[in-house]
Amino acid sequence: MAFILSGCEFNCSVGKTDNGTTTKTVTSENAGGVTGTVIKNEIELEASDIKVSRAYLSVNNGIFLDSNVVNLKQKISCTAVADTGWTKINGKSFIGTSEKVTGSDGTVLLDAKDLFIEYDSTGLSAEDAKVITISATVSSKIPGIDMYKVYFKIWDKKANGMITGKFKFRVR
Repeated sequence: MAFILSGCEFNCSVGKTDNGTTTKTVTSENAGGVTGTVIKNEIELEASDIKVSRAYLSVNNGIFLDSNVVNLKQKISCTAVADTGWTKINGKSFIGTSEKVTGSDGTVLLDAKDLFIEYDSTGLSAEDAKVITISATVSSKIPGIDMYKVYFKIWDKKANGMITGKFKFRVR
């Protein structure tokens, strides 16, 4: 699923995994509902009734970022891996995902309320629903915007599980 708006492309997918190294493990002192979660790239993350094992940024479907800076036309992806928590009905999970992208000047570039609404009746494979990836590609510079903020929410449509988060990135 992709959206093109103001020179940017945004999308969301399920079922991809990572092979990279980790940088921060959330401790009980700074947990916010994600104790033990490994988080990279200063992603801010909260979870309730879901166990998130890791969250990270990558580019080009798997190359991990050391910084939150990408090249123009390079896709940046935020992946959240949930170990447990989504309700399963006949091997399917019914989740929703919203994404809001703003520029550094406050301009709202995207405000998608539910990127998985088309799966409301069929659900997603419970295995694939463990790995949610939200992506953005800036295809042309927008005057006055030097940084992008991506806010996301992933929720269980059959129970109370929820992951919320945000991250920032810049384009060279």
